[in-house]
Amino acid sequence: MFNNQVIRKAAALLSGVAVLVSVAACGSASASSSSALEQVKQSGKIVFATEGTYAPFSYHDSKTNELTGYDVEVAKAIAKEVGIKAEFAEGSFDSLLAGVDAKKYDTVADQISATDERKAKYDFSEPYTYSYGVVITSKENPKNVTSFDDVKGLRAAETGTSNWNKTAQEKGATIVQVNDFGQQVDAITSGRADVSLNDGLAALDYLKQKPDADIKIAAKSEKTPAAYLPFRKGSDDLVKEVNKAIVKLQKDGTLTKISEKYFGEDFSQE
Repeated sequence: MFNNQVIRKAAALLSGVAVLVSVAACGSASASSSSALEQVKQSGKIVFATEGTYAPFSYHDSKTNELTGYDVEVAKAIAKEVGIKAEFAEGSFDSLLAGVDAKKYDTVADQISATDERKAKYDFSEPYTYSYGVVITSKENPKNVTSFDDVKGLRAAETGTSNWNKTAQEKGATIVQVNDFGQQVDAITSGRADVSLNDGLAALDYLKQKPDADIKIAAKSEKTPAAYLPFRKGSDDLVKEVNKAIVKLQKDGTLTKISEKYFGEDFSQE
């Protein structure tokens, strides 16, 4: 039979354990309840995932090897407006959104389009690029492609999770999967693919850098909103702050200057 002293000691011990558990639980709840905006403010940075191989949007300067490009400069401007730093992590296109899912990155600055499937999974910012799609073929264009509908039954070189892959499939093309724009061009020029659907700005920049490349733009769509920043669901306050930054940067001409630097004209707004 326990004496009163033993019982009192046991009660005190259990009470102490309960207090520790309660404090730990409160601390955990407090950490998990921090909003997306509070978290990036506390860390002092937004981590943007990007390819680093997708000129003129995200690539390495040939002279300095520094990461640069339209999306990179836009991301830096947005982060500065929010009051924090922009940090970049590079990877293949198909790994970028997966990294956001795994909480390795806060968002992706790599010309991400807001498809219905993605909208169900992510909170999107306002668009920061307005562009048009193109169908790329070899200069010879043996299949006589003149419109997006003409890719039906053809082999289209596309990255695995891009919206252009989905569009090509919807148009009836067979997908030849590649990792980046350079491989898309290689697939066409080597005969492994007939076409590639992609962003018009990327195609124009490639042809500007390599005017002798054996490819051409065979078809072009109308100009529409093209690129957004995707965030994990529940990031409403962070998205709101980012949207304020995008609108301000569009109005004060900052995004126009960045766009004209890389494209020669303004593709940052309608």
